[in-house]
Amino acid sequence: MSSVLTSYETEFQTSFEQTINALKGAPAQQLPQRNSTLKQIEEQKDELLDLTDQMDIEINNSMSMNPNDRAIYKAKLRQYKKDIESQIKIPLQKLIDMKDRDLLFGDSLNNMNNNNNGMDGTTEEQRQQMLANHAILQKSGDKLKDASRLANETEGIGSQIMMDLRSQRETLENSRQTLFQADSYVDKSIRTLKVMSTRLIANKFISYAIIAVLILLILLVLFSKFRS
Repeated sequence: MSSVLTSYETEFQTSFEQTINALKGAPAQQLPQRNSTLKQIEEQKDELLDLTDQMDIEINNSMSMNPNDRAIYKAKLRQYKKDIESQIKIPLQKLIDMKDRDLLFGDSLNNMNNNNNGMDGTTEEQRQQMLANHAILQKSGDKLKDASRLANETEGIGSQIMMDLRSQRETLENSRQTLFQADSYVDKSIRTLKVMSTRLIANKFISYAIIAVLILLILLVLFSKFRS
């Protein structure tokens, strides 16, 4: 793993632990302090997502990383994103919903206390309206969480497809190199066959010449015997 990727991973782990600790302490804080903490956690969450994007870019662009290591770090990166979703995004959204609920019902309770001397309390219609507003806020929050989860799943699928395409490209490149080597071997075999064919023809002519010389010698011997 490159030094840049190591640095990103170390920074991610440190920031992740700090964010988790801040989330654990936020519910016990007073509302103004909790608002500040939630804002800080939101910023840390965005920084963590930026770090995962940087790590993803580094993994994809690393030329020295072999496919097995790249697959391992891709899996680790997907786990980091899942941890952000399950341990930071979801708890953070719950705290934000709690804050909105506290603000909504807190203001209503204050108004009730201020008007308690002149009125018996809020009307049933106002109470129902507040509950309806809270339900709308809750539904909007659920839709945002679903959209965020869908985006993360789509990103994960896209990363997996890119990894598969990279693996297939490497396989094709290896096959291409194998074909080049096979073509080279075929060329060498053809040249060897041509040399062997040439030598075979030459040997055939030499054999014919030797036979012709032997026949000629036999004829000369027979001719000399008949004359004598």
